[in-house]
Amino acid sequence: MAPVCEAASAPATPSGWFSTRAQIVAVGCACAGASAFLYAVNPTQHAIYPQCILYRTTGIYCAGCGATRALYALLHGRVLDALHDNALFIGALPFLAGLAGWYLLEAWQKKVWPDWSVQPRLLMRSGIWIFLTMLLFMVMRNFPGWPFELLKPLAG
Repeated sequence: MAPVCEAASAPATPSGWFSTRAQIVAVGCACAGASAFLYAVNPTQHAIYPQCILYRTTGIYCAGCGATRALYALLHGRVLDALHDNALFIGALPFLAGLAGWYLLEAWQKKVWPDWSVQPRLLMRSGIWIFLTMLLFMVMRNFPGWPFELLKPLAG
């Protein structure tokens, strides 16, 4: 049997400033504020957003290039533009949102952050597959010609 790593959960009656539910609400408000800012401020027109160092120095698109522009396009209802800017990021969003939603719902109901355990072998396999997927996406979006041009962000 593989060893299991366990994270300690917060106590049921928090000794800190914020209860678990207050922490969830605070994070929700921060995410809503960040989303509102991104909705209002176009990443292609303002330099306030971080730039990809790899792209700026080499001209090579990394797996994350275009993710901010993709989220901006998605917030404005332009799904095809969002997919064009970063299909991998947009494809991963439903999974990530579902995982976060499940975790937050459980924390909200129990009023304590849930315990979680990860088997190191499963974590290693998952990490390798995620890394290889991102690497493959990065390589494919830097090939010239069709259909690889479809994977490049709309605005560089």
